[in-house]
Amino acid sequence: MIDPRAYPELPELMIVGPGELHPEDLAALGHQVVPHFGDVWTQFHTQVLEQLAALLGAEEMPYLIPGTGTTCLDAAIMNLFEPGQRVVVPNTGFFGHRLLEIARQQGLDAIEMPVEIGAPIDPAAVADAAAGAHGVLCTHVDTSTGVRHPIREIAEAAYQAGAVTMVDGIASIGGELASVDDWGIGVLVTGTQKGLETPPGLGIIAVGPRGRARMDARSTRPPSWYLDLKIWEDYRREWAAWHPHPVTMPTNLVLALGSALQRILADGIDAYVGRRAALAERCREGLQKAGLEPVPQPGTGANLVVAMYADDPPAIQKHLVGRGIMIAGGLAPLAGRSIRIGLLGRTANEQMVDKLLEAIGELP
Repeated sequence: MIDPRAYPELPELMIVGPGELHPEDLAALGHQVVPHFGDVWTQFHTQVLEQLAALLGAEEMPYLIPGTGTTCLDAAIMNLFEPGQRVVVPNTGFFGHRLLEIARQQGLDAIEMPVEIGAPIDPAAVADAAAGAHGVLCTHVDTSTGVRHPIREIAEAAYQAGAVTMVDGIASIGGELASVDDWGIGVLVTGTQKGLETPPGLGIIAVGPRGRARMDARSTRPPSWYLDLKIWEDYRREWAAWHPHPVTMPTNLVLALGSALQRILADGIDAYVGRRAALAERCREGLQKAGLEPVPQPGTGANLVVAMYADDPPAIQKHLVGRGIMIAGGLAPLAGRSIRIGLLGRTANEQMVDKLLEAIGELP
């Protein structure tokens, strides 16, 4: 039996999420449990929502929902669209395919748009495919390929075709720039365990004006009480002074999130993302010198995940574990053909990247 109070030490994490916590965020997480209602809690909860709104470029306060990023993908799609409506889904890899599955599970007429492995989504192709569709569902960064997709241009192309865009920003927010309102994104979804450097367990939904208009135009309410954002809005308005959410909130996760947001916003999001971009480039360049080739086309590599082609990923992973570092293998469509390195949390620094590169250089 493993004693949860003495869980075994693991290698340092450079997987694609979750990342290791910074000491100040770990301290916030370890605070004695606080109640999910009352004056102090409502003030702190509102503060966190305002910080998220600033980070995401959304005038409307986002929704913070217990669950995962995928919980919020389900919720966002469910609140935007009704069964039978048509959506276009660029298949960017493992998580692009997940969007396709969620849409079809909800009874949408989901049209798959192929995307070349390693290439960004072509906004012109989106404009053509979205003609007559209600929406476009796309990833900002699909961790299976490590490609950053041009969501600003995609949102505009979709809008010109009469469609609203829902963006999966789970693997991008905190490491890439995004602005819901300025970029015309209908809804942006993210989670806490990647670029926001917080434990898994919370999802975030930010709604822009185009998304709100689409939600308000629904003919019926969503079929899930828990995921109906109007329920969340009603509690936020009617119970604001005491209990501004319809469910018990995992308060310690929100404390940790608030700690991380303070650090990120104090730095300034442009500077914060700029350092992530420089670190990712340092990692990619070092791996190329070691003989590995990047999956993303030049100029499209993401900042939080570095994906490289590899002949024997398990051998690389085993070697790195022996040097005290854990990275991730590939996901479909690159399972068995790639490695993925996460630049998240406490280990996202030059010293760890150099340690990784030194260990990779020891391989034959």
